[in-house]
Amino acid sequence: MVGTQGVGKTALISQFMTSECINAYDRQSRDEPAEQSVSIMLNGEESELWFINVSNSKTEIDPTDPPDAFVVMYSVIDKASFQRAEDELERLQDWDLLRTRPAILVGNKVDLVRSRAVSTQDGKCLACTYRAKFIEISVGINHNVDELLVGILSQIRLKNEQFKNKGAGDGGGSHWYKSRGVVRASMKARQVFTWLFGKEDSKFKNCENLHVL
Repeated sequence: MVGTQGVGKTALISQFMTSECINAYDRQSRDEPAEQSVSIMLNGEESELWFINVSNSKTEIDPTDPPDAFVVMYSVIDKASFQRAEDELERLQDWDLLRTRPAILVGNKVDLVRSRAVSTQDGKCLACTYRAKFIEISVGINHNVDELLVGILSQIRLKNEQFKNKGAGDGGGSHWYKSRGVVRASMKARQVFTWLFGKEDSKFKNCENLHVL
């Protein structure tokens, strides 16, 4: 779980553990251990997910021994946290971790509609730029929390299967890295198309499906 302080990482992990949303935004990080786990049954197979709360991937993640997935989180009412999420995705890409590990960009606090500062389309555009998945949630009202939990496990299994089938080859990762600016420009163009014609691009729709790569 990667993201700046205050975006709701601790509250989300607590929600995964208890499915309780009372006073979700008021939970204090000092009351929670650094790592927490939850068992989940998906497609008849049980798995245990361990969650680690990370505020700065640069100092808290070892690129030579990375986790199985990255949940990069921001608050939709805080543009600075969104920029921080982009910085974290860029760092993970620079470390060449997004080719073999799934990443899910999560916008939290969508219940605070009047205070929204980051649009859904901007979130999708950023996720598509880094070939990450995207979902908006509200820990406070338990919106899309269960969907995210299942999606995390689904993405881990899918990515592991893909990497196992393809082997440890590059798979086009270097080419994608070199043309990241082109990819971002393309995503912006798709975003404008959506605004102009009210019809969402298929790539934008796909990034919200946590059950496919």
